[in-house]
Amino acid sequence: MNFEREFKHISQLIETSSRFVLLSHVHTDGDALGSLIALYHYLKNRGKEVFVCVPGKIPDKYSFLNTGQIVNLGSRAKQIAGIAKAEVVFILDISALKRLDIYYENVKNSSAVKVVIDHHPIEQGWTDVAVVNVERIATAELIFELFKFLQAEITFPIALALYTAILSDSGSFRFFKTDAFTFRMAAELVEAGVEPAKVYSLVFETAHTNQLRSWGTLLAHIKREEDRSWLIVSREFMRSNGLQLHEVDGLIDIIRRDEQANVFIVFVEKEADEILVGLRSKDSFDVGSTARAFGGGGHFHAAGFTSDHTLDETVIRTLNRIKADAGEKE
Repeated sequence: MNFEREFKHISQLIETSSRFVLLSHVHTDGDALGSLIALYHYLKNRGKEVFVCVPGKIPDKYSFLNTGQIVNLGSRAKQIAGIAKAEVVFILDISALKRLDIYYENVKNSSAVKVVIDHHPIEQGWTDVAVVNVERIATAELIFELFKFLQAEITFPIALALYTAILSDSGSFRFFKTDAFTFRMAAELVEAGVEPAKVYSLVFETAHTNQLRSWGTLLAHIKREEDRSWLIVSREFMRSNGLQLHEVDGLIDIIRRDEQANVFIVFVEKEADEILVGLRSKDSFDVGSTARAFGGGGHFHAAGFTSDHTLDETVIRTLNRIKADAGEKE
């Protein structure tokens, strides 16, 4: 897919603008953060004023990217003021614009030029420039393409951020859509100084003993019906086991190993009426379509949404929708 026209437009925006805001989705992940931080370093190296805003808490495991010195600096009022003053807003790895969460209305109403860069199918509307390729494994691959077009120097901080991003969204280079481009990009980032074993450990080997024991308890209660496997994580379970919300991340990739299932769901009760639903699939089932039916987003084999129903209601509604999407009789 050729984005020469869009990349030229972005290049002109960078040349002629001074104030930028970079944003991504609530419940952030490695691709979102890595893409944001790589673009942040590039723009800062160009002498630009840059705010990075991400709704919600940043997982501690990404602190090696210096998130504490880059992301969500100052009060929320200062962040909102930064959005209001921005000349250009980059929205990265969003899947659905509503996932800007607390920043949604401020960004939508901003007079800034709005640029979306994503590997998820995304609704068009009030954005101005869209670089979207659903065939890429990670948004960071599109950022890398942009940097190549701009003839940007891939410094070590940029390389580290981009490598973290593709490592995360490719599941350590094993998920569908990981291809030769991904590996060529990874090779160049390693040549820039990235240590693959060290980054893998920082991203995927951060669990503590209590967390692993809790995962064992949850996995002992995995449910399966036909080709669907799912786990339910209640608020009470997290409270009684001393788990934080981000400490249940990764469970869905474990249950995805079930060779007898094709669709995988993890339901996490954040609040009584706020359920986080993660979806994964193998083969030909499009969980992205299922997620979008509930106002969420994602791509074919990995997606998610937030439900404002109770935990029990959300489980029933989701499983029924998946049955319907699979063409099964209720």
